[in-house]
Amino acid sequence: MPDSDKKNLGKGIRNFVNISDLFFLADKLKRKAIIPFVANSFKPEKIRVENAWQPAPQPPVAWYHIPAVRERWNVLITGNKETDYHEYIARKYLSKKPQKALSLGCGTGQKVLRWLDTAEFTHIDAYDLSSQRIEYARNQAIEKGLGNIVYYHVADIATLGIPQNSYDLILAEMSLHHLSPLDKILRSVSDGLKQDGMFIINEFVGPTRFQWTDRQLEAVNGLLTLIPKRYRVVYGSSKIKKRVYRPSLLRMRLTDPSEAIESSQIQPLLHELFEIIEIKQYGGTVLHLLFDQIAHNFLSDDREVKQLLSLCFEVENMLLKSSEISSDFVLLVCRKKSKLRG
Repeated sequence: MPDSDKKNLGKGIRNFVNISDLFFLADKLKRKAIIPFVANSFKPEKIRVENAWQPAPQPPVAWYHIPAVRERWNVLITGNKETDYHEYIARKYLSKKPQKALSLGCGTGQKVLRWLDTAEFTHIDAYDLSSQRIEYARNQAIEKGLGNIVYYHVADIATLGIPQNSYDLILAEMSLHHLSPLDKILRSVSDGLKQDGMFIINEFVGPTRFQWTDRQLEAVNGLLTLIPKRYRVVYGSSKIKKRVYRPSLLRMRLTDPSEAIESSQIQPLLHELFEIIEIKQYGGTVLHLLFDQIAHNFLSDDREVKQLLSLCFEVENMLLKSSEISSDFVLLVCRKKSKLRG
């Protein structure tokens, strides 16, 4: 293990609780949300995970809600701000024949529907742990007349038995970083692919349990000092975002035990178990943390917003180019290996 990895691992182990937990609890108290939080914390781990992923209104508080951020993704992945990765992958790899596919962690089914817009499928099995999300996805498929192509199932992917040599395509879109034991799951994915099958992954591959690196936090907090206060107002409050902290391991386990559970191992395991055909890095190491809870302030198209976004993009680009940070988000196109090591 490299010295830098050992250093970060040591910090993570020591970071069982930290000062940010006090701020977190104070915010819960202020919003009168402390009792539900404490009650949820005493529930079994599986229930806490399910509760974290129940359908809920999605206010525009994350980096992916910012149109300019999504355009930046498209440019970094496809070379065209108007072309998303679904269209790019479909054109490049999925045009030869109809696909039988499996979606791992499909959520409310929106990404599955996007795939159906871009390529031809004979059958899609889609799984998620949340029964409410699956019910919503089923209703959407029925409304669109796709009930005979997409089949939604409630299941724990960690225990899902994937039939061997069954799928032309397996999809994992922001789901792998919630799964464990990852080695076992990925071997099952490999077994489930046909010999020429492909595995498409769009994922967070950053630090396990969100144990952000020092350089990452330094960059985020430095940018926060440059952004005017009116753009740092936290959604639904008058609070000003001043600093980002490394979350404690205790809080990570109490809120969502599945969050980034083995995220730093995703890329090493994919390289071990699959043939990597293509990899596209699209950053997020700084922007993901920077815009959390304040993204709604950057939705307009006015000049100052554009200038601030450009500054933030350039800082992340520079740090990625100089290898001071690595990309926390990647798109990978993988192919089944003929034989696995080990």
